Amino acid sequence: MNIRWPSRRLRRGQTLTEYAIAAGVLLGVVMVASLFLYTFKEYGGRILDLVASEYP
Repeated sequence: MNIRWPSRRLRRGQTLTEYAIAAGVLLGVVMVASLFLYTFKEYGGRILDLVASEYP
C-alpha cells in the first residue's frame, strides 16, 4: 500500500502566510492597546485637573 503525501509545492508558502497573519494581528493589537493607553491617559489627566482645581 503506497500512501501519497501532499506535494511540497502545495505547502510551500504556508509558513510565510501564517507568520504574516500573526504579525498583522500582533500589530493590530499593539495599535489598539496604544490607542487605549493614549485615551485613558488623557482622561486621567482631565480627572486630575478637575480634582486639583481650586474651585470651591
